[in-house]
Amino acid sequence: MLKLAELTFREAARLARDRRSVVLLPLGAIEQHGPHLPLLVDWLGAEELARRIAPHLSRAGYRPILAPALPYGVSTLAVSWGGTVSLSTRTLSRVIVEIVTALAHHGFRNFVLVNYQADPDHLRAMAAAHRVLRRRRGIRVAVAGFAPGAKPPNAMLNDRVLALTRSRRPAREWHSGELETSLMLARAPRLVRRAVARRLRPVWVDVGERLRRGARTFEQLDRGRRGYFGSPALARAATGEKVMALRGRLIAREVLATLGR
Repeated sequence: MLKLAELTFREAARLARDRRSVVLLPLGAIEQHGPHLPLLVDWLGAEELARRIAPHLSRAGYRPILAPALPYGVSTLAVSWGGTVSLSTRTLSRVIVEIVTALAHHGFRNFVLVNYQADPDHLRAMAAAHRVLRRRRGIRVAVAGFAPGAKPPNAMLNDRVLALTRSRRPAREWHSGELETSLMLARAPRLVRRAVARRLRPVWVDVGERLRRGARTFEQLDRGRRGYFGSPALARAATGEKVMALRGRLIAREVLATLGR
């Protein structure tokens, strides 16, 4: 996969004229991920999703181009936790629109917003940006990963994905649990505090239900302030590898359905 930031301006201009080019813009966050994972999980996760989607797009005839990821997102749930950086929904929406608009001005026509941050306010910002971009003539914009308005089962958390876990309650493996810890063991194992992760007891919270009831912070989701949901101790690198490979295949189908084969 080509990386936009590593191209010369002539190379970028040539690719912008190629109707097969599709720009992947990863959207992540810098926010707390429990006592065992670093702040960059969502940032790395977004880039990894893009990396997994790209080969499927190539086989369908597209030329995927990876734009530099946005490391900052909207992290309302985690805003009070050390190191978390949360943009406003308006700021994130405007940044997304301006990046896509700038690249469209040079001739790029196909875009995929590849998102790994599931904070409800982050998704609202993406939805607002997507509404604006859909009104722009001549461009197509798909959303991959955690998407505004998507309801389970979806490509990120459907039954096939959850079946790959070792958890006894896979539907409650959410923030920093087995799935995200497995991702980090597969992609950046040196950043996982393994001794800490092995000691963490499962935290079972119906996050979706509590969000629907109005929870707005991690403290309201879990008064114990443990910062994770699920069972990190069960995480394995092999699980992370299998999960991301499957997500890549499933999400690529959704993207191709939007862009057209």
